[in-house]
Amino acid sequence: MNTFLLSITSPDGHLLHEKVYRLSLRGAEGDLAIMAGHIPFMTTVQKGEVRIIRADESVLTGTAEGGILTVTETETVLLSSGFCWDT
Repeated sequence: MNTFLLSITSPDGHLLHEKVYRLSLRGAEGDLAIMAGHIPFMTTVQKGEVRIIRADESVLTGTAEGGILTVTETETVLLSSGFCWDT
């Protein structure tokens, strides 16, 4: 299973910085999924669920209040204006 480095940051600080298998969320033009090897791009993030599948196949979910997603060859960064993990 190929993984990529994902960082999530909000005004509350750094919330995640680890290798993951997949990130799913709502971008400016609809739902999207990021996996290892995705082409570099940048988009705004709409309010909604964020779903992360970790390298060990466990699942994390949370809610982003909006923000910006940047995908590069070395890292994917979600800068969210507000973010909370589901319990």
